[in-house]
Amino acid sequence: MARQSEKKLKRLLEKSEELFWNYGYNAVSVDQIAAEAGISKMTIYKHFHSKEDLFIEIMKNSIDYHMDKIKEIIKEKYHTIEKIEQIYNYSIGLAKEYPNILLRDIIEKKSILEKVTAMKLEKALPIWQYILEDGMSKKEIRELDLVFVSELLMNLPSAIKNLDFLRDKSKMMKFYENFMDFIKYGLLGGMENQQCVAREEGVDDAEKHTDES
Repeated sequence: MARQSEKKLKRLLEKSEELFWNYGYNAVSVDQIAAEAGISKMTIYKHFHSKEDLFIEIMKNSIDYHMDKIKEIIKEKYHTIEKIEQIYNYSIGLAKEYPNILLRDIIEKKSILEKVTAMKLEKALPIWQYILEDGMSKKEIRELDLVFVSELLMNLPSAIKNLDFLRDKSKMMKFYENFMDFIKYGLLGGMENQQCVAREEGVDDAEKHTDES
């Protein structure tokens, strides 16, 4: 019996996600979800108090999935700048595939937007903080306000994905090159800058040692 209930819940979540992604949040009704999933409305309300609760669960699962993917990606890169670049590559690719109608509905419905934003913050912020803290400890990036810069870097893709030039590949790549140039050398003080700092610190240490001798 428990297994049958699990199967119904799995089908409910899969079919609901498909409908929301195809038609947005507002256009999909509980009746439509029940009919498409081949279950009763009673079964839906057994698991979720409302359509919004069902949608939030789907968004939570989606966020968890993509955060796990990002964790896998950054494990494959050593340098802090490379990790950040890979996260943005993934985020921008995901944003281009995200249904505009669903994004619009989320933005228009304040209660959903606040919950989704909070979930993303809870999952993504520790990843950004880990990357930056690790980078600072290795002197791969300059010293930064950890919380402020983590939140800044985490929220930048949300602004980028709404820009019109994402539809023009050449313009998109040019912007991305300039954007990453700013991240590397303007905001974080990238790889070459850190190598210069390391060399200068080496010279200073050598001179200090000579003076003390």
